[in-house]
Amino acid sequence: MSEDVDRMSVTLPPTLLNELDGVVDVGEYDSRSEATRDALRAFVTDFNRQTGLSGTLRGTVVVLYDHDHGGVTDEMTELQHEFTETIIAVHHVHLSGDLCLESIAVDGTGERIEELLSRIRPLKGVHRVELTVVDAN
Repeated sequence: MSEDVDRMSVTLPPTLLNELDGVVDVGEYDSRSEATRDALRAFVTDFNRQTGLSGTLRGTVVVLYDHDHGGVTDEMTELQHEFTETIIAVHHVHLSGDLCLESIAVDGTGERIEELLSRIRPLKGVHRVELTVVDAN
């Protein structure tokens, strides 16, 4: 690697570390560091795609969360009531005994959709939030 690098420490649950090692063992990456750098690049790209939104947008917000985590289900419901001008439909699926997936159809300003995302991401129990925007013009 020709560029300067900084070292950081990351704490992972054993299951995630085992999954990372599995990726490295398949041979696509030479080390955990290389795989982690690639994953972080993808994360930053994805995050940047979901910020600085503007104009009128239509799409879907997909949220994966642990419904047994205290209060997350109630908070998701409260947000749906608070964003009624932007959320046009919600589809809730139970994936397992503790995991739920919500597909939230949105139609509104990019700023309001971004505000919704920023309110969902920090909720305790939320594992993943993804926005897909469709060109519906």
